[in-house]
Amino acid sequence: MSKNVEQTIKEVMAVVLNIDANAINDDTSMDNTPGWDSANHINLVLALEDEFSISFEVAEFELMRSYFDIVGVVGAKL
Repeated sequence: MSKNVEQTIKEVMAVVLNIDANAINDDTSMDNTPGWDSANHINLVLALEDEFSISFEVAEFELMRSYFDIVGVVGAKL
């Protein structure tokens, strides 16, 4: 996956979750990121769909629990 896609994912996450994009890494997840609750998870998924002009299935929503997972799911769609 290109660095541009990974950086764009970080930027979307930073805006939606109100965190520093430079602090996001493979270990960033729902479990260790304040504010990444179920409501913001939906906002994040919707923002990613909009940014990349893709759509996710419900099962994919559930898989995207960390930055690492999001990169994998988005990458499979592009």
